[in-house]
Amino acid sequence: MWIDITMPLRKNMPVWPDDTAFSYALDATYDEVGANVGRITMGLHNGTHIDAPYHYDDFGKSIDALPLDLFNGLAQIVDVTNTRHITVQTLEALDLEHVERLFFKTRKTQAPYIFNADFTTIDPAAVHYLAARGVRVIGTDAPSVDAVHAPLLAHEACRDTHIIIIENLVLHHVEPNIYEFIGLPLAIAGADASPIRAIIRKHSKQE
Repeated sequence: MWIDITMPLRKNMPVWPDDTAFSYALDATYDEVGANVGRITMGLHNGTHIDAPYHYDDFGKSIDALPLDLFNGLAQIVDVTNTRHITVQTLEALDLEHVERLFFKTRKTQAPYIFNADFTTIDPAAVHYLAARGVRVIGTDAPSVDAVHAPLLAHEACRDTHIIIIENLVLHHVEPNIYEFIGLPLAIAGADASPIRAIIRKHSKQE
């Protein structure tokens, strides 16, 4: 059974400070023209999304240039709800053998309409530690790997190590384990990010 780990895109959803809020409206209705035709307005970092390297590097790859195999395969979800900053010491307690995608469950509950700036961040040294062990994608249920109004040091470490970031996953209802993961970005030419529909299911060897 597939499990949805996507933050719904909806009115009044939490967004990063000063980002464009999400809205959906009908430009035409069934009564008017025989079909409902909708329009959305949003920032590309609303909801569950992938950061393209272009987001934090003027010369980085845009979202449509990233290989899709990064976002389809096994992912390990780990519980770090007892830490506010993920460090090398946090990671040393984990078995990361053969892990290419590592998702951090940092929250025990999810507030669907509140932006909480007190979220768990990732130390740049931890990013380098993961890269040295073959991790290619890191995901978090936090809105960023760096704190609000802080330098983008974890993002820069991801740039330097070629690790891709997924943010705003919804993991509070998921147990730590190894899962099959699918979360493909839209093919938005030249873009710095893309929303995704992220889904997982228990890996067959874990059933």
